[in-house]
Amino acid sequence: MRVSETGGADESGAVRDPGAVHGPGAGHGAGAGHGAAAGHGAGVDGPRLDAGSGPGAVRRLGAPALANLLIGLAAIVPGLCLRWLLTKYPSVGCGHSVGCGKAASHHSLGMMTGAVLGGGFVLGMVLVVDFLVPHQEGGPVGTWLSMALLIPAPFVVGQALGWI
Repeated sequence: MRVSETGGADESGAVRDPGAVHGPGAGHGAGAGHGAAAGHGAGVDGPRLDAGSGPGAVRRLGAPALANLLIGLAAIVPGLCLRWLLTKYPSVGCGHSVGCGKAASHHSLGMMTGAVLGGGFVLGMVLVVDFLVPHQEGGPVGTWLSMALLIPAPFVVGQALGWI
């Protein structure tokens, strides 16, 4: 003999509690067995069992990934300014001499301004999009912050393909 979902006798004839087999509230009570997600939804039936896989996981990770990739597109401008400052600007220097006659490139002020203002804008967007909004909405802040690793991806891909 096997135990039915509503209780019953096992092979020894002893009556078993259905809660001992399935856990309290698992598929029993109001709404049990009704609808597409019977036994797997939140509410009376307990927590979601399929929260880590399937289309819900793609949807749950898709929004943070897309938002951070879009922030990465905005981060290309300060990234280009910073790259110019690190590669071209040091070649203007005179070494360690005082009173050097060489003038800095006429682009240096614009590049510094672009790097500082653009970098501040990107950091502000990361703060709002990846921390403040998920925190206010009660969502998983850790998921959004971990997806912030995608921010440099558009710049790196553009560099690798020779677009920028």
